[in-house]
Amino acid sequence: MIRRRFDILDAWRSLAVLLMLGYHFLYDLYIFGVLTAGQMFSAPLCLLQKFICCSFILLAGISARFSRSNLRHGVVVLLAGAAVETGAAIGGQTIRFGILMFMGTAMLLYHFAGRRLQKIPGLLLTAGCSILFPLTAWWTGQAQVSAGWLYPLGFMPPGFYSADYFPLFPWLFLFLFGTVLGGLCLDWRDSPLLARPLPPALTWLGRHSLTVYVLHQPVLYGISYFIWG
Repeated sequence: MIRRRFDILDAWRSLAVLLMLGYHFLYDLYIFGVLTAGQMFSAPLCLLQKFICCSFILLAGISARFSRSNLRHGVVVLLAGAAVETGAAIGGQTIRFGILMFMGTAMLLYHFAGRRLQKIPGLLLTAGCSILFPLTAWWTGQAQVSAGWLYPLGFMPPGFYSADYFPLFPWLFLFLFGTVLGGLCLDWRDSPLLARPLPPALTWLGRHSLTVYVLHQPVLYGISYFIWG
């Protein structure tokens, strides 16, 4: 029987969730004027934000490699993303194709193309992702488009803004690299690192990360508003 859940991955996801909670609380403090723009967008916090987001995307790709239904998971994550973006709009924030919308779309794409992608040798797929990630990041950043509907692909029309934006290009290639790591997890599932059970305190947040993601910002924003609003 293939092990489909690894405690070490849930612990990694739990760490990402904890860091996300801290980062978003600081962002709320910035919104209410407690932190300055220089403090909020300092180099350490920008690096922290990138680590959190890259962790979620890599873990989504890893999990997609041994998911029972990427179709079902993708639809659930897309619905959660739509809920987050609707809630943000009600709260006065603009989010277009945020990280949940991206991950849900990537899961759906992997549902249809995963078997073909799994036939590509891991080293070749890793090399391709390593080349295409910076290449498409540069391409979409340089391109000038007027078609507003292209923003999910990474092509931003003039005046485009989103507080949370993860288009398919280049982030799909980080997700696909995660699927390569997921294949390695299956190959090495009996190794001590992957097979060792961890205390629930280290894994609980990781196993409920989607629920926490959807609910945490209204709670943190409410606390911030109550204290500083």
